[in-house]
Order: sequence, then structure tokens, then C-alpha cells
Amino acid sequence: MTGLLRPAFSEGQILGANDLNAHVTYDRLGAVLHERTEHLWGIAAGLELAATPRTTADGQRYVDVRLLPGRAVDRLGRVIVLTDVQDVEPSLFIDQIASPTATDRYPVYLQAIERPRTGDTRPGSCATGQPVQIEESFQLSFGGPGSEISILEQQPAPVEDGFGVPGIFDKVVVGWVTWNPKANLFASVETSSDGRGIRYAGVVASEVVAQGGTLALRTRPSGPRYALTLTEGPNGGGELRFGKQDGDNPVVPAFRIDEKGNVAFQGTLSPAPIANTLAESGVASDGVRLPLPAGVSEDQVDQGKVRIHAVLTPVPPVPRDIFFDGASEAEAAIPMVVRCLLDGDRRVRCRIRWTRVADSDDQIDLPGTCTYVLVASGK
Repeated sequence: MTGLLRPAFSEGQILGANDLNAHVTYDRLGAVLHERTEHLWGIAAGLELAATPRTTADGQRYVDVRLLPGRAVDRLGRVIVLTDVQDVEPSLFIDQIASPTATDRYPVYLQAIERPRTGDTRPGSCATGQPVQIEESFQLSFGGPGSEISILEQQPAPVEDGFGVPGIFDKVVVGWVTWNPKANLFASVETSSDGRGIRYAGVVASEVVAQGGTLALRTRPSGPRYALTLTEGPNGGGELRFGKQDGDNPVVPAFRIDEKGNVAFQGTLSPAPIANTLAESGVASDGVRLPLPAGVSEDQVDQGKVRIHAVLTPVPPVPRDIFFDGASEAEAAIPMVVRCLLDGDRRVRCRIRWTRVADSDDQIDLPGTCTYVLVASGK
């Protein structure tokens, strides 16, 4: 088993092409492995599809589409850099998409490619033009509706693959276009399709440390956005703050918590904490549905926002005369509680079993009565 081999040079050494290429290869491999293991692949900056509205001579509306400069990284860790505005040609779309419709959205892909560049003849080259540079270029392409699913869901190539072998799916989605069949031109550009959006580059990290005392997450690089900041204050204090931010202006908090756990927020808290009088008590007979405490609605209970707790206590019946089945007159009987509970519909189920004094085998179950305490509480 051998680790990575780093080229080493010494005074007086004659360097050949292999020596110099080995140095370049070492740096390139380190760069692609860094992108694949410490970052999430996708668009890092720019590469937006820009649409300029136009109208044909016969009144058909369409857009000219351009891809703006930017940088992206594919799943192999290859960097794609676009330094100039690139026109997205309708002719290329027609060549690649058969029978486009006006309702579908077609993904636009950017793919890294390499182009050898030959140089002038040099001494010792036997008058043969040899590649002296490799242009790390790109190509644009289009896909059918839904073809982006297999692209967006790809995982980075594993470390053991080295540089990896580029395939037809090693692309980056830069957006979607729609088509105007009547004009044979683009109708619009989109940044999502069927809930799927552009994949942007990210960071793989188990720990993030801010050297300046403030750690921030922002939804956009600049302009109006949302931000979550964790800031150390003077004298050992601290604050977690979420809200809107415009540029470098302070975050206007919708939610804030300090180092002591004190919380301040705008809006409402859901589920709302239970407060005020949230209990009911009384006496109920078998079959009665207990009412909710004041301030608690059936919707809150149905949605699971409020839990119901109940304590039932049967009202102790005293021995008395009971008419048993088939008896012509009441006879002395002794009571026993068989059941006293609240069912899922909040109805009391209370039954008393009466046993005839003269014959313990002669029994009858009758509805009973209980006292109750009903309490509602949040989750």
C-alpha cells in the first residue's frame, strides 16, 4: 500500500515531461479530492440564465437566453469556470430536443470537458506540433423534462476513484427553459421544475468556528435576505438571532434568545401554552360527554395541540332496594363499581353491579355516577 507520491527535485536534475506532469497531477488530484470531500458539488457563484424579452415580426413573444459568468463544481470535483457571457442558442436546443412542447420545462446542463491545445514547433520536437496546454472548457446541453432527477441526486465520486472517469451524467444543472413552438424560440427561463431546484455548492463540516465572534447563515450572498446569527456580546454575553437583513445592515430579529435562555419573538407561538382557567370539574352520569375547559377548542384537541387529562371518581352508592330481572318488588342489594373511565370520545363509562342480598348469584349492572376533573395541557 502506497500513499500519495509528491514529486521532489534536486539541484542538477534533468527534468523531463513526466516529471513536470507529475507535479501538475499531484496538485490537480489534491484539488479535486478537496472539492469532493470538503464541499458539496453544484454552482458556487453566478451561472444564472438571463432572459431578454423579444417579439417577432408576427407578434410572437420569446426571450433571448444567455448564461452569465460564474463557477461550478461537478460530482468528480472538476471546476467549471465561465468568464464571459455565453449565448444559449435555440439551434442547439432544436438539435438536441425532438418535438418540444410549450408546457414542459427543459433542463439546461453545463459539463466540464478538456480540449488539448497545440503549440508552435519547438527544438527537439521533431517538427511535430504537440499539445502544450489543456483547456479546461465546458459545453452546454439540454435534457428532456425530468432528466434532471438523475443528475441532481448524484453523490460525489468516492476517494478511491482518483480523478474518476467522466460520464454522460457528470453535469451541473444551471436552470430550465420553456419553448415557443410557433416561433421556434425560447419562451422563458426558470430556476425550478416540479419542486426541484438548482443545486448549489455547500460545505461538509462537523464543526464551524467563527474567529471574529459572530457566526452567520444567510439565504443569499447580498441584498434583502434572511439571516441566522450567533454573536458573542461584551462581558461574556451572547445572542442567537433570526430575521430579515438587508446587505450588511443588522438583522431585524423575529426571534431572539440570549445566553440566559430568555426568548423574545414576534408573531404567535404554536402550539400556544396553556394558561388561565383550563380545567373543568363536576358530576356526570354514564354516557355523558365531558365538556372541554374554557379556552380550549375541539380543533386544538383534534390536531394534537392540546392533551386531555381526566380523573374520574365514582360516587359511592349505598346499599338499597333494587328491582332485579323478573322480580315483582325491589329487594335489598349491595353495590360494586365495575367500570369508571373516560372513552376516546370523552364520554363517561360508569357501571355499578348490584348483588341481591338474598341470593349472591342474582346480579344486575346499572348506570352509575362519578365526579370528574378534566385538565387540558399543551404538548
